[in-house]
Amino acid sequence: MLCHTAGFVYDTSSPLLHEWSKYHGRKAHTFCGSIAGYELPLLFQPGTAWAYGAGLDWAGKLIEHVTGSTLGDYMQDNIWSKLGATSTTFHPEKRPDSLPPLLAMGNRKSVGQGVKSVSQGDIILESPVQDDLGGIGLYSTPTDFMKLLTALLQGGGPLLSNASVDLLFSPQLSEITRTAMPKLLGKQMRRLLGIKDVNDVDQADHCLGGTVTLKDIPGRRTRETVNWSGLPNLHWWVDRKTGVAAALFTQLLPLGDAAVTDLTIELEKALYRNIRLQRGHLNGNARL
Repeated sequence: MLCHTAGFVYDTSSPLLHEWSKYHGRKAHTFCGSIAGYELPLLFQPGTAWAYGAGLDWAGKLIEHVTGSTLGDYMQDNIWSKLGATSTTFHPEKRPDSLPPLLAMGNRKSVGQGVKSVSQGDIILESPVQDDLGGIGLYSTPTDFMKLLTALLQGGGPLLSNASVDLLFSPQLSEITRTAMPKLLGKQMRRLLGIKDVNDVDQADHCLGGTVTLKDIPGRRTRETVNWSGLPNLHWWVDRKTGVAAALFTQLLPLGDAAVTDLTIELEKALYRNIRLQRGHLNGNARL
């Protein structure tokens, strides 16, 4: 479920499931804020393909079943409180006086017109949500999220052991599922991962925490770097070999905006160039 090889696929990304939902008169959907939006047939047998979908949401329901807690309360007790992350929740409506104001959503209307290409958009997830979902609906801030990435970069404390972070970031796909992944990742995610062809199965894999590069990307991240993105063009990566945890946050739809991808890659190149320069400077001083 965590690697998206279980057969759960969002109805919004599958014409077949869209037609199935239409035939059965379903009102629930991917962004309805309820687990009912993911009560769909498997699109393939587990372990036989790869497709992004509701595996994380169902994993969240398993956590609730095992712990007897809501996913939000479990995360607060075991993640956010330990990190000192105070602005992360599934239910901002319950904390109107203690959270930063929600930022407006932008919507890309066209490309190549500068600021005129973006208009006011809507947060497409229905709110307030009915269920705390593992794959969508968590409101947070860059400060809170960077506390999580920093903990993972530094070996997991106070959340996980270093061995658990190793497991979290280890490639998990079989040859069959790794072959299926590049075709379905989308062009912009392939660019971020350095995948130049949909038939390239040797550049990236999937781990329990996101996609993971298998080869260095010249001028950018090194192999074994883990990354993923969020719906409104949020991008993060953790490169433990170089010592980098980084993220770019936007409030822009639709997913996979090419201009945001361009910006992410340029920022990444600039960051690694500066790191090389700084380390070269330090090494030079050490030799003097």
